[in-house]
Amino acid sequence: GEVFSSFDETPIGAASIGQVHRAKLLDGTKVVVKVMYESVERIFRGDVRTIKMFAQVAQPVHVPPLEEIEKQFMTEFDYKKEGEQLAKVRENLCKAGLVGDDSKQFAVPKPYLDLSTKKFW
Repeated sequence: GEVFSSFDETPIGAASIGQVHRAKLLDGTKVVVKVMYESVERIFRGDVRTIKMFAQVAQPVHVPPLEEIEKQFMTEFDYKKEGEQLAKVRENLCKAGLVGDDSKQFAVPKPYLDLSTKKFW
């Protein structure tokens, strides 16, 4: 079903694996939406597989560090997990009185975990 009443197709920010867009939820709440570039995860996995295959032949000693690097990079593709971590940070800062209606020291985005998904509507 519909999720947004509006979605700005012009990104307000971009990074190596995705970009960020302004949008409004159906209830009028202003949000930003992180969208991963299409196929970026598949391409990354293929590139790492190729590098590891090369290392196994040419420099086997480098395979374990490459596997650790791969593991760490794969966390970048999990926007749901990132949202969960952001929610924890936001909750802790609210408890400390640094974020919230009564405090304007920091602005921490509120993740909408129920809307976090690998697919775009």
